Amino acid sequence: MLKRTLKVAAVGAIIAGPVFAWEEGESYTISVAGSAPNQSIYAVGVAHKQIVENALPGVRLEILATQGGNENIELIMAEQAQMANANSISAYSAYNGNFVFEGMQDQDVLGFFPGYTWEIGPVVLADSEFETFRDLIGHSIALGPVGSGAEATVTSAMEAMGLSDDDFERVQRSSPAQAFNSLAAGQVDAVIWGTAHPAGIYLENQATQDLRFLTFTEEDLSMVTEALPFYTVGSLRAGSYEGQDEAVSWIGGSTHFWVNASVPDNLVKQMVAAIWENRAQLESAHSSQQFVDEELVRQQADLVPFHPGAQAYFEEAGILPAE
Repeated sequence: MLKRTLKVAAVGAIIAGPVFAWEEGESYTISVAGSAPNQSIYAVGVAHKQIVENALPGVRLEILATQGGNENIELIMAEQAQMANANSISAYSAYNGNFVFEGMQDQDVLGFFPGYTWEIGPVVLADSEFETFRDLIGHSIALGPVGSGAEATVTSAMEAMGLSDDDFERVQRSSPAQAFNSLAAGQVDAVIWGTAHPAGIYLENQATQDLRFLTFTEEDLSMVTEALPFYTVGSLRAGSYEGQDEAVSWIGGSTHFWVNASVPDNLVKQMVAAIWENRAQLESAHSSQQFVDEELVRQQADLVPFHPGAQAYFEEAGILPAE
């Protein structure tokens, strides 16, 4: 069903008008599950909003602050949001009805626009004795908040390695800010979190405490990528942070923008065109956007099919093969 307008004043509240396709120039409001304002992808979403609203008079993107990840996909599935950003595990699982959305398949969750690749791994105080992730077993760790993509990534990766919360003294799930506060206070021994790099929260914490980035072993990463096809062996580029002179092997994945199949094809096509043709503007939102290219489009297509409107644009641009 196509909704002429969809406005979400708060998560769970929907005001929908009659069913119509979009006509160029008419008003159309889209609710976007945007993640937390301190996350890199939120800033990219704000840049999308500015580009779309400048290019398509009458079209408005309303960004909701959320925990991100699974919550964002759930909002699309419930039609409480028409668009969202979310990481590879959340979108892949929803479309295929497996992993974190086992038995809840929803193929109305489709690709909209590429976001970025990211790396997730453990961070400890520089003077700690830990060398790899495995050294943290039996100690206290902090992950992202429940429902976030970062938390889902680490939890599923630990399961692929044969580990659970029971293998650690304590597992804290909280916002990144709370996690790093706990690290500074000695309440946890490591924070395992990540996003596109460099990320502000790491830079901010490096200003007040010396941090060190631990690696995963090759064996652990192999177990993760074999069990979970939406992850890769990621590399935290050397020089991403002060004192980090060598690349670090972390869990790699991606965060992209997704859209409900109900959004009209011609509207999606014009939004994608506006963003793609003005993507240089995205770099001012976050440095990760310098890597938004044709290959990243194809990587997203390998995870979940694009919305017909997005697919049509990328085919006409010669980026994706004609279906």
